[in-house]
Amino acid sequence: MANARERELPYAWVIVALAFFALAVAMGVRSTIGLLVHPWEAEFGWDRAAVSLTASFGFLAYGLAQPVAGRWADRYGPRLVFTGSLALLGLSTAAVGVIQNLWQAYLVFGIGLMAAVGGASNVTGAVAIARWIKRRKALAVGIVMAGAAAGQLVLVPAIAAFMKASGWRLAFVWTGLGVLLIAVPLVAVFLKDDPPGTAETRAARNLAWGRPQSLSALARQKNFWWLMGSFWVCGVTTAGLIDTHLIPYAEDVHIDTITAATAFGVLGTFNVLGTLFAGAISDRWGHKWVLGWVYAGRAVTLVFLLFVREPVTLFAFAVAFGLVDFATVPPTTALSTTLFGARSGGTVIGLVSLSHQVGSAVGSYAGGLIHDWGGSYVLFFLGGALLCAAAAAMSWAIVDTRAVEMAPSTT
Repeated sequence: MANARERELPYAWVIVALAFFALAVAMGVRSTIGLLVHPWEAEFGWDRAAVSLTASFGFLAYGLAQPVAGRWADRYGPRLVFTGSLALLGLSTAAVGVIQNLWQAYLVFGIGLMAAVGGASNVTGAVAIARWIKRRKALAVGIVMAGAAAGQLVLVPAIAAFMKASGWRLAFVWTGLGVLLIAVPLVAVFLKDDPPGTAETRAARNLAWGRPQSLSALARQKNFWWLMGSFWVCGVTTAGLIDTHLIPYAEDVHIDTITAATAFGVLGTFNVLGTLFAGAISDRWGHKWVLGWVYAGRAVTLVFLLFVREPVTLFAFAVAFGLVDFATVPPTTALSTTLFGARSGGTVIGLVSLSHQVGSAVGSYAGGLIHDWGGSYVLFFLGGALLCAAAAAMSWAIVDTRAVEMAPSTT
């Protein structure tokens, strides 16, 4: 039975809700790149590979920002990182509405907007959870990551409808203003860095646990590379493949944009369910086993995507893929924080997240190149399925031995 110190303060769940909200805003805006492919091709004459490179730059910026965000959140607190990142997100989103050249798309969406998303991501959320949540961390991680899925559900169809009514430029200007006027003040005022009286206790505990493992020490461990490799595949087959190319693929097979965006929102709905379910069962069934089966399920869904030709099958795919999309995050985060020690968990999460974004960049650009070269996405989807099968094998190869802590855990 938990003692008094192990019980969560009621405000801890306000922190979880605020992190949920921040990720919903950031990840919802991030997922709009698929809505811009056809408008940019039509207005500017850019080919699919050039537009896809915008997303590739973005995923790299997102990934590089995450280790920095994690370190800054540890040093300065998650409130400052979340607030600053959302402010940059709002400014960059509004600026998307006034771009005129390809280099501006790369700079504004690909670097500014996506770096902001990297700051308002699961890495910063994990720092906030670690400070406030003592007993039900896996559940809290699942809830926060469900926010990322909820952002897809709400924002992508809403922005698609706004684009249809008033054009893509006004849609992004007003979305950016909404982030600045609503999200930034809400997080800045209500998100607290630490529970009352715990900052000094946390500092003493971190000192007792010693220094994080060095990069060279991490690099000598197979578990580290299995996590890096599998999450790289995750990036290729989610943000790289689905976020960038699902809507254009649906339009290529003559499914209209609003229907495709709505299906993307349905995918986000089932992301919520899949993430919460994975977080709930991961501790009981074993993190690596849940992770491996999620990748195996994703391989099957990508094969099914080859047969999507009408709205009914598109929505069926959205349901199936949604269950195995963000579901990789709770077990991956849990493995990152349990296999390498409490003082190294943030470092590992940041590096593994960087690997994910490198995969996202590769997948985004590769999809555009393969489409331009062959006229379809068939080879891309098959390749993604094979990579997911490999990621399942990598996950099951992890040796689930827990790092020995230098001080007793409070969980």
